[in-house]
Amino acid sequence: MLYLDLLRLPSDHPRWRHLDPYQAHQLIWKAFPGLPRGNRPFLFSLDNHAAYHSLLVQSDRASDWSFLTSEVAYDSKTVDPSRVPTETPMRFFLRANPTVDRRGYGDGKTRRVAVGTNPALVFKQMGQPELTPTSSEDVARWREDELKVWLKRQGERYGFSIDLDRVQPGPIVKKHVVRIDNGRPSGKPMIFHEVEFTGLLHVEDLEEFRVGWSKGLGRGKAFGYGLLMIRPA
Repeated sequence: MLYLDLLRLPSDHPRWRHLDPYQAHQLIWKAFPGLPRGNRPFLFSLDNHAAYHSLLVQSDRASDWSFLTSEVAYDSKTVDPSRVPTETPMRFFLRANPTVDRRGYGDGKTRRVAVGTNPALVFKQMGQPELTPTSSEDVARWREDELKVWLKRQGERYGFSIDLDRVQPGPIVKKHVVRIDNGRPSGKPMIFHEVEFTGLLHVEDLEEFRVGWSKGLGRGKAFGYGLLMIRPA
């Protein structure tokens, strides 16, 4: 069983005025008291609106939001992953931080890089610098293809297929998340390359899909990425 909580935190409240993914992550932990921090039981997605922050939390156990003030409204429900249909397609939304580990740097090390960025370096590493896309149209087409391939690999890993012709990856948005400790910035900002995917998927292996759905897709899950939202098409 998965638990879904949708919170609406007023943005004019001093406590929530500047809510970012790092602060949201810290807030959500309070709803699971007593759990060691190395065993995070939740995924989340944060959207900031003019009047409120919308925080969707998916977890593998019941949460306790009793510590929140009365200004915060929330709705809760449960979903049974075993009841996901396998005979019909599902519409999905995914906010992800697509990355891959690439070799071929001068120092011989492997580095984690954002998918769909720096085509010149990618084609140089492949030994085909002459094929590097140069026009804005070709770069956009290459970026879209790279993102679709990344999502296709996620599906192969977690038991679902996607209709590549109907998947629409959004633009890559570079985001900086600043750690806040005791009300003050701490350390260097963490950089994420955010992409929103929409389209249709078909569940091929229910057991593998349940794993991917519950644990999330890609990296950066502690900062609001990887939560797969599905509904009937």
